[in-house]
Amino acid sequence: MIKINLLGVAPPSAKMPSGGGPPVSLITQVLMFVGALIVSFGIVGVLYTVWNNQITKYQGDLKKERLRQTELAAVMAQNERYQQRLRDLETRINTIQTLQNSRIGPAEFMSALGGIVSKTNDLYLFTVSPTGERYEFKGQSGTVESMANFMAFLKNSGSFDNVQLEQFYEDDVSEHVNYKFSLGCQYKPPAGNIPAAGGAAAGPGGPQGAPTQAQGAKGRS
Repeated sequence: MIKINLLGVAPPSAKMPSGGGPPVSLITQVLMFVGALIVSFGIVGVLYTVWNNQITKYQGDLKKERLRQTELAAVMAQNERYQQRLRDLETRINTIQTLQNSRIGPAEFMSALGGIVSKTNDLYLFTVSPTGERYEFKGQSGTVESMANFMAFLKNSGSFDNVQLEQFYEDDVSEHVNYKFSLGCQYKPPAGNIPAAGGAAAGPGGPQGAPTQAQGAKGRS
């Protein structure tokens, strides 16, 4: 059935039910949560950017340090090669000096020693051994007087210094009384000449061989 409004007044609008929309407090909480998430992501993004920049910087510094380490290793290797060359040169210089000393020194040394031995009677040298800057003589004398004369000749020769008797004892062989001795001294080469080398060994061909020649010369006289 159709109804007609003869009064000309609009009917009242229908009211919305009281529980139709969400509470105002819930919307606020949602907005706060979303805002907190945005702020958190912003902080995380800023921290990530800062830390990433620091990592990049540290990686660059590490690369530079490794490059410096490589350069230092190359310098150390080169320095080691220079040190080895220096040691080789020092060895060659020492060898040349030793050869030069061996060529010049023993001739003058044995000449001075032979002249002294030729002045003594009944005295023989068995060995002449260099010990550092000193020489050690081992030999035999027939009398105490010949041994004393030998030491006096060494001291007064001007070529030998600091003469010290280290051992002197009687040795009876085939009913003959002999005296074995051991003494040490320093050789003073003439001015302007190179000192005698201290590395020669006892035996034929070295400084020990000359006393034998001196003994032979003395025996022939």
